[in-house]
Amino acid sequence: MRFKAFSMVVALLLLFVPLSSASTVGGFNSANTVIVLPTTKVVNGTPLHINEDAITGSRLGAFLVLQGVKTFTYRKTVVIPVEYHSVLIPDNNQTYFLTERDMPDLRLNFSTEPVGHSLVLMVNFSRVFYNSTLHAAEFLDRSVEIIFNENTTPLNVTGNYKVFYNTVNGKDVMYLYSYAHSSGNMTSIGGAVSMGGWTIKFLDINLNQSEALISLTYPNGIKKLKTMSKGHYYLMYVDATGNEDFEEYTAYPSARVEELLKNGSREVFVFSPTDFFIGINQAKTVIYEYWFYYKARQYEDGQVYKGQWVWDINPEKGLYTLYLHVQPNSTEFKPVIVGADSNLSMPISSWNLVLQPVFNRSPTGGVIVGVLGYRFVRTEFVRRTVSLKAQKITATNDVYSFIVNDTSLHSLPPDKNVIIIGGWVSNKAWRLLEKVYGSGEVDKLKTEVLENGYVIAKLKNPYNPSFYVVVLAGRTYRQTAEAVKIFMEQIQT
Repeated sequence: MRFKAFSMVVALLLLFVPLSSASTVGGFNSANTVIVLPTTKVVNGTPLHINEDAITGSRLGAFLVLQGVKTFTYRKTVVIPVEYHSVLIPDNNQTYFLTERDMPDLRLNFSTEPVGHSLVLMVNFSRVFYNSTLHAAEFLDRSVEIIFNENTTPLNVTGNYKVFYNTVNGKDVMYLYSYAHSSGNMTSIGGAVSMGGWTIKFLDINLNQSEALISLTYPNGIKKLKTMSKGHYYLMYVDATGNEDFEEYTAYPSARVEELLKNGSREVFVFSPTDFFIGINQAKTVIYEYWFYYKARQYEDGQVYKGQWVWDINPEKGLYTLYLHVQPNSTEFKPVIVGADSNLSMPISSWNLVLQPVFNRSPTGGVIVGVLGYRFVRTEFVRRTVSLKAQKITATNDVYSFIVNDTSLHSLPPDKNVIIIGGWVSNKAWRLLEKVYGSGEVDKLKTEVLENGYVIAKLKNPYNPSFYVVVLAGRTYRQTAEAVKIFMEQIQT
């Protein structure tokens, strides 16, 4: 008997999960739970306290409605646009340069000269006029220009880069190269150095003659055996037309490198072994230095940057200009008309900078009759997080499916918790428990009621382990009410 009682206790511990873990599956509330009330009124001629069980069940129902009322902190990140305006700029046919003098909140490094890290935003007001037919400002070709140098490029080339200029077929061309230079690097026999499409693999090193035998893989995949000597410079390149070549020099070939870059070569790789020696574990080792250029971008005169903004390259001065291009009878570079409630947007997106005309209007009716002046406007976007505490209610919208009688429960719903109130004598839902869990498991529940006076059991729903079947039953209606009370205390959050 002691072994049988011990086995029963173990089985009950495995079957009845502690109710305090209910919150781990979203808890119990009126939206995710069905309460099953007993309907039996007389058993063996003895009236049962069904009304009391119904009152207990109603209390539980009201409690579960309140369980669905929670206080949450709602957080919303909002982006607030903040505008900064320049002074009003008159149109006196002057050449105007935007600086922080006229727009203290500009926060862009504009100047009257494109030197260092400064750039120039220039408006030629002799090429801007009022279109009386369209009641708008009209911008002609090159009325607005932005002048950069290689320190202020808007071309989004990350890391180190260098700019080279040339004139090809009568057009000024600008090449932007990503650039890397490193010295004091080491590798040993069997090691390889790869840069762009080139790979140098060291096969052997002759310390007496200070030279190495290498396998050179070209970008096209061809492999050739070469020798490299200490202190020499080896130039590998892919030119603008795709030709690949290898050249050797006794000094750094600066003129040849510049020539290749100005001609728009796709890759230029200079490699120089600076020393050979016996390294760790008696490995023959080479110390080397390299320079590598990779053509990232190419721009030429008249090439469109964005919309009607095009390039004008000036190789002699090392400058390049984006200008507003308008061309008569062109669909691509059509007239630029800026009317009321519109503006001329500068081409660099990160600036969020526009030029707005300020119109003169007639005394009556507000009809546009001319241009009073112009104003630059810059928009910055400020992010703010707003917190708000408010109640969130999760509740049933169907009270008839929330509290039901035991005769209407024919199967366990796969998307609800089920709470059965009352014992097997008064609540017919116990018959469903036997079908689902078996008579052996139900007999254990009955034993718990008879021995302890009530049972509070939570069984996993076999159709969906995220939901449970809870049995709250006592030998008397008072003990059933006590089981319900304890259950409410256990799940209260």
